[in-house]
Amino acid sequence: MKFSIIIPVLNEARWISNTLNAVLGQSYQDFEIIVVDNACTDNTVAIVQEFMKRDARIHLVHCPTRGLLHARNAGLRAAQGDIIVQLDADNIPQPDWLFNAAKHLEDKDIVGLAGIYDYYDASAWFRYSTLFVGFVMMPIGNLYVQKRKFGAFMIGGNAFIRKWVLEDMGGYDTTHTFCNEDLVTAREVAKRGQVKFCLDLTVQSSARRHKALGYFNVQSKYNIGTTALLLGRPIPRQPEEYDFPR
Repeated sequence: MKFSIIIPVLNEARWISNTLNAVLGQSYQDFEIIVVDNACTDNTVAIVQEFMKRDARIHLVHCPTRGLLHARNAGLRAAQGDIIVQLDADNIPQPDWLFNAAKHLEDKDIVGLAGIYDYYDASAWFRYSTLFVGFVMMPIGNLYVQKRKFGAFMIGGNAFIRKWVLEDMGGYDTTHTFCNEDLVTAREVAKRGQVKFCLDLTVQSSARRHKALGYFNVQSKYNIGTTALLLGRPIPRQPEEYDFPR
């Protein structure tokens, strides 16, 4: 089983080295890394090119059309693996992240895996409240919405999807932007099989988006999407300014 890890980047020079090092340090080594340059204007691309000299499994794809899902589609087109892995440029997976995913995916009925974030640099109340939601509420919610055939829960920057599923979907729906685009994707994935919520796939992530735009402001948009999913309603679209972390 080969993983294609797609990492969209837009001016991620501060973060990308730590993320690439964490992926290269995985105990499971059958993977490729596809970094998608979504019109960076800093030295992110130069950093990635230095990593490419060290490891031939790292590839750089350019996607001039701005947008997270445009970038993921560009990565999908370049991918050679059996499993598409969505990873954000500021996420730090633990060494057994891919190994654990491979064990879950031995079950052929499972077409997608979802992990959660540990917002390591957030305020204590936000970090631990989101961990409680991730470890307790989201697995329960995921079982509920799949039983009702409403869709599934996925965290956009920490998800695993069988490549054939995304191809059958026609790729990612680019009419949606960041905040709840993961729920739109998960709803389509769940039509093709089981999506499993896995607590052993937790990754460390920065809360920079919440800090920049306001904890309540960003979280309220997630909550709107979550409520729509739980009720089996259409997932609302979000303003474009939420499309990429700033």
